[in-house]
Amino acid sequence: MIAPGKKNRPGIKIVPTHITIHNTDNTDAGADAAAHSGFVRNTGYYVLKSGKKNWVSWHFTVDDKAAIRHLPSNELGYHAGPGNAVSVAIEICMNKGIDRAAADSRAALLTATLMGQLGISASKVVPHKQWTGKICPSILLGGKPAGARWSAFIAEVRQFAAQLGNAGAGMSPMAAAAPSMKSLVESPDIPMSLEHLEFEINHRQVRLGLSGGKTKAPSKTGKKPKASKAKARKKTASE
Repeated sequence: MIAPGKKNRPGIKIVPTHITIHNTDNTDAGADAAAHSGFVRNTGYYVLKSGKKNWVSWHFTVDDKAAIRHLPSNELGYHAGPGNAVSVAIEICMNKGIDRAAADSRAALLTATLMGQLGISASKVVPHKQWTGKICPSILLGGKPAGARWSAFIAEVRQFAAQLGNAGAGMSPMAAAAPSMKSLVESPDIPMSLEHLEFEINHRQVRLGLSGGKTKAPSKTGKKPKASKAKARKKTASE
């Protein structure tokens, strides 16, 4: 979990009506759920060209082996502009060597479980693109024919929802899903004032943050910065 009081955990209460799906856009070896957990908990920002820190956060990161919670589902994260105030965010990893099908299936299971917990229907499971126009989740929105991967993901979400006995109807299937979601633990809520709803994840800059701790924005030359391999850290009880 991101520590209460950290700038990328404002503690603003929300009532989620949507679940927003992202891809990390980070193909580096080691850029898995644990590595992203370390970044969002220990750093949580990247630096804009202006020198200003842009804080980012989301609720869950999923890879082929784990689903790690970073924020309570009823707290605002900084991930999708106008979607921040109404949605729970799931980042799906795409690091080198990942079992893509397993990661997507784990994310679909998590999505179906959250649907049951929060009373959200499958029609309200949306891509980041819906909020800001950004092509994200890039893998799930990619490929041919257009829309096939996203449709397959939603179909798997619906299948899991049916197996869990909620079908998006607002029941609570966490116990049924627990064997695959041991990392998901709530923490106390921290009420604060509403602000900074415009924040959105720039995955390229998060990738820089995972690479040797460098969080500066790209140079004005437009050259792509070199990124070292992300180092995953061992999960702790706070994750």
